[in-house]
Amino acid sequence: MQNNSDKEELRNKLFTKYFEVEEGLNATELVDKLSFIPEVWNKLHTLCENNIEYFDKYSSIDDIKLLNHNEKKYLILKLNIYRYIIIDIERKESITEEQFRNNFDENFFVSNFNARKRVDNDSLKFYDIEKYDGNIEELLDFYTENEQVLNLSKKIHYVLKVDNAWTYFHIDFVNASGQLSFETKDQFLYEQLYLRYDLTPSKMQDAKNKIGLEKMQEMFQKIKEIKIPQEVIPSDLYKEYLIKCNEEEKDKIYTKV
Repeated sequence: MQNNSDKEELRNKLFTKYFEVEEGLNATELVDKLSFIPEVWNKLHTLCENNIEYFDKYSSIDDIKLLNHNEKKYLILKLNIYRYIIIDIERKESITEEQFRNNFDENFFVSNFNARKRVDNDSLKFYDIEKYDGNIEELLDFYTENEQVLNLSKKIHYVLKVDNAWTYFHIDFVNASGQLSFETKDQFLYEQLYLRYDLTPSKMQDAKNKIGLEKMQEMFQKIKEIKIPQEVIPSDLYKEYLIKCNEEEKDKIYTKV
């Protein structure tokens, strides 16, 4: 029978694997160089807070895309799994529930937003189509100005395994957050450490009773030293990291001159 000491030993083995990596980018430096990405998403979040009913600072955004569909162009905001705002670019207005049902099907969202395929005959009934109440021109201008950043990869998901257990280190650029988790399939191990974007501890933690406060604090200190292998980082984010490094090197040279 497995006990708490078995759990602690397994968690430690998983956590130690992060520090066996010698080649990679320091996680703290990486998020610092790429901080312009969550800054843009935060501005979009503020627009949504001001212009969408029941959307507040605790709400999340999953994605935003400009797409062609049935010979029309739409700006689409995915707020969560089945919550969307769809803006008709030509009319510059949010579409209605009736327009949604007449012009869209589930496959569109499966293909473009990784929506989960359902087996229901009327799968669209699960979708909540909302209205953007603010200045749509302002939203379109914001998207156009920041399109390149908004289309960058939205996360880094780094997984390591020991036998039948795994740990993952997750950085979310859209919602400016991070997470370190330890799990097994049977949930013998199922613990999460929640992080702010700068990899400092979030105020919300629910693993204190499982891990212990002293051990958690030790882990939070060590997380800043994690190196992420280049192959784990999406290529577009790695390219942006290199661009930022080069810009900073040029600034140092100009400053010295």
